[in-house]
Amino acid sequence: MKAFAQSILFTGALVMGASGLMAVQADKPNMSLKHLVKQTKALEATAEAPTQHKALAAEYRQLAQRQLTESNKHLEEAAWYARFPIYSSAKFRAITIDHCQRLADRYENDAQRFGQMAAHHEALAS
Repeated sequence: MKAFAQSILFTGALVMGASGLMAVQADKPNMSLKHLVKQTKALEATAEAPTQHKALAAEYRQLAQRQLTESNKHLEEAAWYARFPIYSSAKFRAITIDHCQRLADRYENDAQRFGQMAAHHEALAS
């Protein structure tokens, strides 16, 4: 009986903890990368003061970092696919390894572009 009561209390604590964790995550706005890019470009159109350009530079640096993270994620996926001969075959390579590599390259190029935009706005802020 004691073990049963302890397991019920333990389960209740897990449920309460998970509910609290989900509530905390729901409070954070988890914007998509596309939405953040759109929002940053909208802010760029109205930036005039040096403080606004500094803020935009920081936003672009953050976007560049997120793009690099996405690039690395796709490179890891490509490496995972490359471990298995079936995915390296002519039949599946285009939709596995090559696809991941294309996405990684695109995200890396975007990260470089955002890094350049950050440098541009840092120069405007000076």
